[in-house]
Amino acid sequence: MSTQTPRKRLPENPSEENLRKQAKQVAKAEGLQLAAAQRRLANDYGFHNWAELMEAAGHAHRIVPMLPLRELVTFPHETYPIYIGRPQSIRAIEAAANERTPILMVAQKDAVLAMPSAADMYEIGTLGTLSQWLKLGDGTIKAEVVGTHRARASRFIFDQDYFKAEYEVISEATEDSAELQSLMRSVIEAFDAYIVHEGRLPLETAKAINSSLIALTDPNALADKMIGHIKLPIAERQAFLEKLNPAERLQRLLKYLKD
Repeated sequence: MSTQTPRKRLPENPSEENLRKQAKQVAKAEGLQLAAAQRRLANDYGFHNWAELMEAAGHAHRIVPMLPLRELVTFPHETYPIYIGRPQSIRAIEAAANERTPILMVAQKDAVLAMPSAADMYEIGTLGTLSQWLKLGDGTIKAEVVGTHRARASRFIFDQDYFKAEYEVISEATEDSAELQSLMRSVIEAFDAYIVHEGRLPLETAKAINSSLIALTDPNALADKMIGHIKLPIAERQAFLEKLNPAERLQRLLKYLKD
């Protein structure tokens, strides 16, 4: 089965103005309305729509606060409650809140390390937005972060007041085909057998999760949300995060659920 992959790669420092000019050129060359040309261009770059492409262009190669995560791999389309104790991570949360910037969440390869280096970090993580945070009585922080995009860290900065990283948003393959819809149904059926019929979760909880997954039409969201309900080793979860093609991600999930 084939899935559409991005036909174009965003330049390292994409210009929103240049992308607008490209859309106008496509509209003129193909006789399209501007909105249709913008959607076509966004799809060519691997995004669902023009708004996502513009957001990615605005975020490209920015330096933002970063959270090195221990024993946690985060995904887009999910919300994570995270307890934070390292002083530089606490200050990263405070910086993201005060400056209203995204925050990059990247898993450590070795959860034991208190002060990781760039070599101790995975390259691909999840860009997120801080929805709320609370400083607890012991000085630690409980934060709620909503994952929005996969992102590749091009540089880690550990020697400043708080953890930072330079990143670029990763465009994901998009497609709506009969084959992909069939694969989504097969994965949902296998997941239903995995958590409902094998009793891995309380019945009502399992049924509620399954109902929410059935309602999803985006294969990227389906795969990412489903992974959140399966117990996997950190390295395996990271492998799912790094698999950018949603059909390949779903096929890998299907194999895991049936094994």
